[in-house]
Amino acid sequence: MNNIFFYTWVFLFAQFGFGQETVPITEIPVTNKRAMYLIEQGDTIPIFILKEFNYKDPNFSREWNKTVYFARRMYTYAKIIDSIVEEHEKQLAEIEKSNKRSSRKQRKENKQLKNTLWDEYAYEIKNLTNVRGDYLTKLVYRETKVTCYELIKKYKNGRTAFFWNSVLWSFGSTNLKNEFDPKKDWMLKLVVEEIEKGKIRTLSRNELIQEIKRREEREKKK
Repeated sequence: MNNIFFYTWVFLFAQFGFGQETVPITEIPVTNKRAMYLIEQGDTIPIFILKEFNYKDPNFSREWNKTVYFARRMYTYAKIIDSIVEEHEKQLAEIEKSNKRSSRKQRKENKQLKNTLWDEYAYEIKNLTNVRGDYLTKLVYRETKVTCYELIKKYKNGRTAFFWNSVLWSFGSTNLKNEFDPKKDWMLKLVVEEIEKGKIRTLSRNELIQEIKRREEREKKK
């Protein structure tokens, strides 16, 4: 938001004459308040100093509020995914160290992860809107430095990742290859920084689930 200071100086040069002096700016008491005046060629000209006020660009405000709304919700899931990926990577590394037939064991571990995630998060995944998906994929990349496409490709296979990305694209939906670009996504970057400073509160997973249920109830009543 921009703080704009307007200092209005009123200069009137309406009279023509010679031999009259210009008096410097002075202060004159007016009704128990002090106002500034400029005396110019016999005319007393008030100088008004307007108070500071906030100017809000409606387009900026709209985009900012939109970004805050979705970031508060998708940041929660991005952090969950980040912690899951981090833990899963540790497990895969341990398997590789301790097991000669690590590839088979890792595939089994990946399959188990997929089943666990689906059982745990299926309800929320099914209710993920396109816009939320866009924010989520960008925030996941910001947290993990890997796109959702690459995560699916790694933990499942390349064909699965390509299939889901193609399906989503055909419906004009989320691109699993979304990345987080600090320059392009500068507003999202600012919001996330405010979140991490504790200035903007994110919604808990329980709050998000309740929000989905309320949305479903509203849609049933339509």
